[in-house]
Amino acid sequence: SAAAVAALDSSKAAKAGQTWGAPAFVEAPDAKDYKIVVKSPIALTITSVTTICTTGTATLTVKINSTALGGTANSVSTSEQSQAHTTANAVAVGDDIVLTFSSVSAAENVSVMLSGTYDLAWCSRRC
Repeated sequence: SAAAVAALDSSKAAKAGQTWGAPAFVEAPDAKDYKIVVKSPIALTITSVTTICTTGTATLTVKINSTALGGTANSVSTSEQSQAHTTANAVAVGDDIVLTFSSVSAAENVSVMLSGTYDLAWCSRRC
C-alpha cells in the first residue's frame, strides 16, 4: 500500500549514517604502504583517523587505493592524535584502504583507529 511505502521511506533516515570503526596495529612500521583492507565489500566514508604509539615518531597518511584522504596526515607519537577528513574520503565497493608510513623514527606499537559512516542497504517496492 502507499502507506506502507511511505513508512519505509520515512525509516530510511534512521538507517543512514551508521558509524563504524576499524582498528589497525603495526608493531614496528617501515616507511612503506600497509594495505589493511583489500576490496572493501561495502561503501563507506572515513571521517577520522586516530593514532598513538609507545615510542618514536612517524607520519601516517591514509589512502583509498592510491589517493590520500583530504586533510592533514597524522603525526604519530606517544600522544594520541586525531585528524578529521572531509574530502577524498569515500570508499567505494572494491576499493583498498592503505596506511602509508613515512618519516619513521623508531616508532613502535602503532595503534590506528579509522572511523566513519556508512548507509545500511534500503529498498522499497520501487527497487
